Amino acid sequence: MDEYQDIRELLKPKRTIGASVHLRQRIGNALAQKRSTGTKWLWRAAAAACVAMIVGVAMLFNSRSAVTPAGNSDCIVYVAGHKASGNEAQAIVEADVARMEQFIQTVAQQNAAEQEKVNQFMQHKYLEK
Repeated sequence: MDEYQDIRELLKPKRTIGASVHLRQRIGNALAQKRSTGTKWLWRAAAAACVAMIVGVAMLFNSRSAVTPAGNSDCIVYVAGHKASGNEAQAIVEADVARMEQFIQTVAQQNAAEQEKVNQFMQHKYLEK
């Protein structure tokens, strides 16, 4: 048991450890300087954000004025990331519309066939009763 007490005594701190007044003052000054630097960066960031917003709004209004007038009937499409316009774009759009119409007709035919199967099943069940 003596060994245990001896080890505890050896592990205890011999003196209290603390920061000197001079070190505490240096740390306080550094923190104050860091806060003021952070505030400067905050104001600079806010100013930069305002400038970016003003430039963005200006670009938005300029791009709206550059849009083609509504009377222009040019057709523009993007296919696989490539821009197509004029007759080529019109042909692509017409082909897509035809494929969509064909798909809608196929789905309608399948729905009608399924509904007919349900009706036949219901009539068969009704006749069995």
